[in-house]
Amino acid sequence: MITEPLPEDKFTFEHTYVAFDADNVMLEVGNVEKIYNYKSVTKPIAAWGILVAIAKGKFELDTPAGPEGSTFRHLLSHASGLPPEEGDPIAMPGRRRIYSNYGFDVMAKEAEKYLDVSIQDWIQQEVLDPLGMDSVRIVGTIAHSGTGCARCLVPFGREVLKPTLIPRELAEKAFQSQFAGIPGVTPGYGRSQNNPWGLGFSIRNPLEPHWTGNEFSNHVVGHFGMSGSFFYMDLSQGKGGAFLGTQDFNKDHIQHWPALADAMVRIDPEPTGQVDILYPSM
Repeated sequence: MITEPLPEDKFTFEHTYVAFDADNVMLEVGNVEKIYNYKSVTKPIAAWGILVAIAKGKFELDTPAGPEGSTFRHLLSHASGLPPEEGDPIAMPGRRRIYSNYGFDVMAKEAEKYLDVSIQDWIQQEVLDPLGMDSVRIVGTIAHSGTGCARCLVPFGREVLKPTLIPRELAEKAFQSQFAGIPGVTPGYGRSQNNPWGLGFSIRNPLEPHWTGNEFSNHVVGHFGMSGSFFYMDLSQGKGGAFLGTQDFNKDHIQHWPALADAMVRIDPEPTGQVDILYPSM
């Protein structure tokens, strides 16, 4: 396993990163057990909790939730029409991709109508505990309050590759663009005429700037956070990675993340063998 910083690592602040597949951890750089702010890397974890509730029959993807005409599907995929922060809707559901922290807060309240516990306790007992994500805490907003270490994102990534908490069919929906083809804005990267988003997961558009690089397939899902964090899963290659640091997201991340992510995803397990690819046809 590689533990020394990669040559493509140009960051001077304290940080850590990991690369892994379904069976191996190929890279651990820095203190992978140090607690960092996940910020919006919280969202895919919270979304998985919502998907567990759907799998358990608490409600459905298309159960009404949020503003009129919106459902859990809309809220998960930032297509409800709600603004980025608290306020009235600024678009009709399904028309625009408006990245909305507020939408996740609304989704939390809507989900709690069907649950016997708070959304935070639900995520703890239905996602974090079963996956052994012992360092991770989500005690506030499910949009961005998560904290935890880099190593704890490995079991979550493996859950994405080989779902155990939800049916595979539901996981596949999570990684498919919802309300495909609608325009939107990715914070930090700008406006796009086609802003694909799954159920709580950002989906890489290979035609637009992205925090992953050219070594990735077209089937990449994940998220990045304004704490300077990222989490990716390349579903075609069967590989994942995560980066956490002490410096908030800025132009240096935009500049250096793609090359570092490329170097991370190029790493194969030793001895080199077949990577177990779970979603080759997506």
